[in-house]
Amino acid sequence: MAAAGAVTVFAYAPVRAFALMWLGLAVLFVFAGKAESGKRAAWQGYAWGLGYFCANIYWIFISLHTFGGMPAWMAAGCVFLLAMYLALFPALGAWLGYKLGGNSWRRMAISLPAAFMLSEWLRGWLFTGFPWATVGTSQIPMTPLAGYAPIIGVYGVGLILALSVGGLAAFARKPAAWAGVLAVWLAGFGLSYVAWTQPVGKPVSVSLAQGAIPQDEKWAQAHYLDNLRIYLHLTREAKGDIVILPETAIPSFLSDTPDWYLDYLRAAVEPRALVTGVPLSGPHKEEYYNSVMLLTAPDMPLYSKHHLVPFGEFVPVPALFGWMYHYLNMPLDGFTPGAAKQAPFKIGPTTRLAPNICYEDVYGREIINALPQATLLVNVSNLAWFDGSWAAWQQTQMSQARALETGRWMLRATNTGMTAIIDEKGQLIKVLPERQRAVLEGTAQNYTGETPYARWGDWAALASGGLLLLLAWLSGRKDKARAGKAIV
Repeated sequence: MAAAGAVTVFAYAPVRAFALMWLGLAVLFVFAGKAESGKRAAWQGYAWGLGYFCANIYWIFISLHTFGGMPAWMAAGCVFLLAMYLALFPALGAWLGYKLGGNSWRRMAISLPAAFMLSEWLRGWLFTGFPWATVGTSQIPMTPLAGYAPIIGVYGVGLILALSVGGLAAFARKPAAWAGVLAVWLAGFGLSYVAWTQPVGKPVSVSLAQGAIPQDEKWAQAHYLDNLRIYLHLTREAKGDIVILPETAIPSFLSDTPDWYLDYLRAAVEPRALVTGVPLSGPHKEEYYNSVMLLTAPDMPLYSKHHLVPFGEFVPVPALFGWMYHYLNMPLDGFTPGAAKQAPFKIGPTTRLAPNICYEDVYGREIINALPQATLLVNVSNLAWFDGSWAAWQQTQMSQARALETGRWMLRATNTGMTAIIDEKGQLIKVLPERQRAVLEGTAQNYTGETPYARWGDWAALASGGLLLLLAWLSGRKDKARAGKAIV
């Protein structure tokens, strides 16, 4: 079971062998659906989840050990402990699906897929959530199921995928099952051609800078001036009307950054717009923010990161986990969260740019907070913490999902990769190679309007999953009632 979960890592970018997710889910649903007890089904789900998460979050080891300085054995242990926690969610889904399904075919076809999706949503919400590697994301943008993303989001895509796999696992010999699945997938293909949002204004030229500064140099005082020069040089090279620098491109608090450097940055682009990542200190002691600023506007509007990274940007339950920081060298590990809703940057007559920072783009329900005002999305990140892994590819695929859900172009400006331009259909338009110091030049189209997902969020998917579980449970009760009457 663990191998069936682990192999799904190849369903995501960069490999994108999306059919492996079908196989992994089929193994889970068959074994859990035919288990002899709910407890046994839960263990099947737990083993599957342990393999799934060990394979999909292995890159955390790099940040803890290679760049954080934690001993290898301890870093590996922390990653495994996190995987053990995350595996509880597919275990819960398997147990609940088994208990409510009644018989094996109903479990595989209805209750296990629905319970699995609900457990995924719970994983993405509980204790601030960790929705990395949701199964629906693995199908975006390559399969017809991507057409459902603007309506019901990635959790809805995952539900339809799980129902398709579970239905075929339960009724593989029945042509009607294959015909039903084919019809649903063809409908998704048709939906991919629906224009949920509308372009506004002319395309705007954009420049996305990628400094390729190694993580062990980014915060080193000896490299501070060199790092400033790198992004100043890239800014001077940029040709776009909107120039975007990545997360903490300025590696010091704005109040500690030399005024002459900020003046040079402005002079390099004016009268165009410059957006840059920079940490800000607040009015109170130990209050500071991971922020993005429109440096060329007179009032310098800013966006401060709302959804902070546990253990990276804040310490959850310090009494329980504070010991870890004796073994870690983590700069700026005590950020303050920004507001949940923040106004997009007004640039020119049509562009309303909504920033998000680092892994905030894995939270679809939060990205839609900027709509419908925002016409363009931008993610600024520093993924040098995970260099040498697939983390940047995986996160880019999640950005593609956010573009589809919102019907907006997504720009990604990163320190080491993947810097990219993504259109409103989730397609990669242009990408810079990882660890290459360069400026990605291109154009982006502003969009207006709202997709159904932007209006409903995850509620449509949650309601669908809950209703399916209820129907499976009621159907199982009817079967028991009939069986009791037959005995009498």
